[in-house]
Amino acid sequence: MYTVGQLSKLTGVSVRTLHYYEKLGLLEPDRNTGNQYRSYSENEILRLQKIAVLKQMHFKLSEIKVILDNGEVAHHDTAVWSRALTQQMVFVKQEQEKLQAVEHLLFSTLYAMRATEQVNIEEMLGFIRELEQPPQGPQLRQQAFTPEELEVLPINDVSNPLAMGWSDILRRVSGLLAEPPDSEASQQLAASIIEYADKMFDGNEQLIQKYWEYITPQEGQAARVYGMTDEVMQYIDAIIRIYLGEDDPRA
Repeated sequence: MYTVGQLSKLTGVSVRTLHYYEKLGLLEPDRNTGNQYRSYSENEILRLQKIAVLKQMHFKLSEIKVILDNGEVAHHDTAVWSRALTQQMVFVKQEQEKLQAVEHLLFSTLYAMRATEQVNIEEMLGFIRELEQPPQGPQLRQQAFTPEELEVLPINDVSNPLAMGWSDILRRVSGLLAEPPDSEASQQLAASIIEYADKMFDGNEQLIQKYWEYITPQEGQAARVYGMTDEVMQYIDAIIRIYLGEDDPRA
């Protein structure tokens, strides 16, 4: 058992905060019938530990109380502590996935603005819609790629400075769509795309091809990756095939 002062000193949680948690019913310390001094059991330490984790995950105190009220009593039971910590890890994992989804949405919006050099209100509306209804992209990628491949896919690392670089290439593509695929400008672009892909996929040509096939929209479908419409992908495919000598533009 710990006094309120001892618990405050050991956890870094102020005495005032501990009193406030008690007032809200988050903590229920024992009271000495003689002097009314508070004493905190192991069960209260477990509850305080849960509160600390859930607060970091931005749960409101009222929400935390509901979670705690559905909990268990500890009494030195390692199984209870294990279940509690495992449940918290599940909570943390879920929050991480939500935050990663938001991170990808933010990145995609910045990416689109950089590629087009304008703010697209429809994209912003789509952003809001996807926040309310999480996109299916992660599930689709898990079906298409092995865990090892997913680890190195550029889409999984928005912190990679190369990831935003594709928006610059897309902007160049949009300005050259009317150019013949064998023109000097188109072939310079093809060289840039090949160099970029080699860096992004660390020279893994098999994964490059697999990813290209994955993002290619089926007939009548919208682009799977922003800006990669059927027209854009056909143009890119054409200029690269010529650059690699696979197609003769004079044929």
